[in-house]
Amino acid sequence: MLKSNVMMKKKIMFFIALLVVRSGLLPLFLLIADRWSIRRKAVRRLSLPLLKKHRNSHFQILLYHRVNDEDDPFFRGIPTKVFERQMEILCRFFNVLPLEELMERMPKGDIPPNAVAITFDDGYRDNYENGFPILKRFNLPAAIFLTTGGIDSQHLLWHDRVFDAFRWTKAGSVSFEGREYPLRILSERRSALDAILGKIRMCTPEDRENLIGQLIHNLGVVDSHRDCWQKLTWQEIDEMSKERISFLAHTVTHPILTRMPIAGAENEILASKATIEKRLRCSVRFFSYPNGSRDDFNESIKKILKDAGFMGAVTTLWGTNGKDTNPFELRRIKIWGDLNLQTFAVRLVLYEFSSYIRNEGRRKWFN
Repeated sequence: MLKSNVMMKKKIMFFIALLVVRSGLLPLFLLIADRWSIRRKAVRRLSLPLLKKHRNSHFQILLYHRVNDEDDPFFRGIPTKVFERQMEILCRFFNVLPLEELMERMPKGDIPPNAVAITFDDGYRDNYENGFPILKRFNLPAAIFLTTGGIDSQHLLWHDRVFDAFRWTKAGSVSFEGREYPLRILSERRSALDAILGKIRMCTPEDRENLIGQLIHNLGVVDSHRDCWQKLTWQEIDEMSKERISFLAHTVTHPILTRMPIAGAENEILASKATIEKRLRCSVRFFSYPNGSRDDFNESIKKILKDAGFMGAVTTLWGTNGKDTNPFELRRIKIWGDLNLQTFAVRLVLYEFSSYIRNEGRRKWFN
């Protein structure tokens, strides 16, 4: 029953999106969504008036990771053609601005209508090979949050090692932390990956490395560097930085900062910032929390960022941003899984239209 409801919801969403885009009504919907939002009570039960005017301007931050056509079942990137079509929609109907500029405008209430920032996490090579030419063609700015330890390196980030192990294992099951996980079909592998990654994220960096080593051994694969996980080089970063792509801090090794001593977390943050600033001779003012959920940062981590001169930090918490948003808890939207151009465009309208709702509570209505 649940699965059929989800499928029906997707079909309705697709039909509405198709109607809006093909009828030429998208600009009108964007105009309304930028100025008005649904009243809170209207979500739960019918109440009049249904709409209320926005008090403050706001903007959305889109989150991407990889742009490629590999169709990796464990860490799927957005297909190159789909990314190109999404960027075309953004170029035609939205105001795409650098994250730094939007944050400078926010306290002044100077955010333009339908404002969007584009961000990538980690710094994968395909951002340069596949994403960069498209961004350049449409003259769109973007920010890439770099895990600096992976640049010009033959070492995989810890989570890439886990993805890679599940991608290549031939094992029919795997034992991990006293539990046996079946791996006979793809859905079982994905479930096992999610469960095991969740446990590994809870560990200290030292325990994490030991657990990953045991996992790789139990899966019967070779722990090696593969081209699909390659990160950017400094030469590529330098080239992109001259074409409206900014590079910001995302730690050195991508640890979960709240799962390590505060001195180690501080070193990860400051070293990442210092490396980028030294290489590109620029000021790095924004940070992305690894994993980015509510449990992955705290007041101590935010204090380190503020003391280091950061202007703000992005999370993976869902939502839009305005004057009332904590600059060190900026919300982002992971919309790269939407492979249909029409629903991509209309989702952004709906997210903006519903910007009054508490950010964590909105997703169930519009995803």
